[in-house]
Amino acid sequence: MAKVLGEALETPEFLAALQTDRSSANIAAEFGVADTTVQRRRKKIKRKDGRFVGGESFWTNPDGTIDYQTFSERVWTRKDHEDFIRESGIDPDTLTFSTGWTSRPGGGFWNKINNVRPIVESVEETIDWPAASKFIENFTYIPAKRDFLVDSAILQPTDEQWGKTDFAGGTPETEERVLQSYSNFVDYIKEFRPRQVLLARTGDGIENTCSTGSQRDTNDLDVPHQLVQSFKMDLKGVSMIAPHVQEVLDARVTSNHGRWRTGMKADAGNPHADFGIGVGRQLELTQKTLDVLPNVKFLFPEALMESMTVQLDTVSFGMVHGHQAGGPDKMGDWWGKQDHGRMPTWSADYLLVGHWHSYRKYQSGDGRWVIVGPASDPGSSWFSNLKGERATSGMLAACFEGKKQRHEEIL
Repeated sequence: MAKVLGEALETPEFLAALQTDRSSANIAAEFGVADTTVQRRRKKIKRKDGRFVGGESFWTNPDGTIDYQTFSERVWTRKDHEDFIRESGIDPDTLTFSTGWTSRPGGGFWNKINNVRPIVESVEETIDWPAASKFIENFTYIPAKRDFLVDSAILQPTDEQWGKTDFAGGTPETEERVLQSYSNFVDYIKEFRPRQVLLARTGDGIENTCSTGSQRDTNDLDVPHQLVQSFKMDLKGVSMIAPHVQEVLDARVTSNHGRWRTGMKADAGNPHADFGIGVGRQLELTQKTLDVLPNVKFLFPEALMESMTVQLDTVSFGMVHGHQAGGPDKMGDWWGKQDHGRMPTWSADYLLVGHWHSYRKYQSGDGRWVIVGPASDPGSSWFSNLKGERATSGMLAACFEGKKQRHEEIL
C-alpha cells in the first residue's frame, strides 16, 4: 500500500491517463511531473474489478491502529476490502478492522479500511517452543559499525503487572499493548541505528497477590501463570530487538510486586527473592541451553542489592524500581544519599525508575537526571478515582549521543 505522491497524482484523470497508450512524456507534460514519475507510477497501476490499485494512502493513529484509503470507481463491498488486504500479502482473518467510504467530487469513491490491528492470540494457548527456538536461532542481521547513527538507545519495559485487570482490560489487552511497544521500538532502532540497546526492566513484571487486598479477586491469572506470561513476553521482546543491533543488555532490578511473600506485604526472603529476577535467570538459562541470542547479555544487581548501574559505551544508567522513596519527586533525594554512600547507582549519569506509572524527568545534582518511566499495565482506577488523572501507558525509548539524550518517545 503506497503513500499518496501528491494531490495532483490522486485524481481519477491522472490514474486513467496512466492506463492509456499515450507516451510518458505526453502525460508528464499535461500533469506537470517528471517522465520517470509517470513511468514508476505506471508500473504500480493495474485494473481489477473496477478499482485502481495505487493512489492509496495510510496513516498510524495514536492508539497504534492503522487507517487505509484507496480510490475506486464504485463503492467496495466487505469482500472487496478483504481481497484488497489479501492481495497485500496479509490474511484478513488475522486482523480486526472497520470499513467505510466517501465520495469524491471529481468522481469515484475513497474506500476506507479503518482501525486495523492484529488479532492477539489468547494467552492460554500452548507456546510452540520448537517454533520459538527456530525463530530465535534464525536471525542473522546485525548491522555493521559504519551504519550506526547514535551510540546507544534504551527501552524501559516496566510495570506490565501481568495478571492485573483494570479499565484498560486484562492480560490479553496488556499483551497487545506490550507487543505493540516492542514492535514500535524495532522501527525506532531501524531509524536511528544505535550500536547497543539497554532493555531497562525496572520491575513489577507481575501483579502478584500479596501487595493489595483486592488482587486475588481481580486478577485474571494466578501467580504461576503470571510467571509463564512474564517469561514468554520478555523472551518475545528481546528476540524481536536483538536482530537489529550489535549488543543488547537486558537488565532488571527487584520490585515490590515481584517480591516472594508469605502474606500481605510479608517478604519471605532477601532482596533477590524476587520473581522478576527469577524470570531473568530463566531467560539467561534458556539462552545458554539453546545457544541462541549471542549478542544479548543478561544483567542483575549485586548480591542483596535492589539497584544497579549499567555502563554503556558513552553513558551509564542507574536502575531501581522506585518503591524505596515516598514519591517520584523524592527519588532524587534517595539517589543523592546513594551517591554519598557509594551504593550501586552512585556514579550513574541517569537514574531510571519504575513503580510510579507516570512519565517524568527532572535534574538531580550537577547535570544528572532522574527519569521515571511510564507503565504498560491496564491502569490504576483507584488512583484515577482519587486524583482524576490517567497516565499515558507505554514504554519509554530514547537515544544517546555521548551522554546527551535524543529522540525521546513513549512507544
